[in-house]
Amino acid sequence: MVVLCIDYGERHVGLAITDMEGKIAVRHSVLDGKTDEVMKVVEEIVKQERVEKILVGVPVSLDGKETAQTHVSLNFMDDLRGWLNDDVEVKGVDETLTSVAAEQNLKAEGKGLEEEHAEAARIMLEDYLRQV
Repeated sequence: MVVLCIDYGERHVGLAITDMEGKIAVRHSVLDGKTDEVMKVVEEIVKQERVEKILVGVPVSLDGKETAQTHVSLNFMDDLRGWLNDDVEVKGVDETLTSVAAEQNLKAEGKGLEEEHAEAARIMLEDYLRQV
């Protein structure tokens, strides 16, 4: 089963995807939420890659409370479900501290932060795969 993971932000949208067997998580891309048509791009990826499930990072504060960004992510999930006509399961996943881990991983790889959001999505996806 191919799974797509989205690190959603109003400016940067990071994407990660699994291999065809749904076992390996890799960075896919980073979209510019201000210029890219995020819903159309995600829909095209779903079709091309035969995605069966989409995970969306949902942030909460370190004390477990909802934040303003929590509601932005939940609204994005609802919009995505509507856009895809519920053809693909859309599920929220915890994204706590993934940006920090993404920065550390990219520094260790000797890369800049331009892939930070895709790496954060990859980390969420990898965490999800460990649990299923």
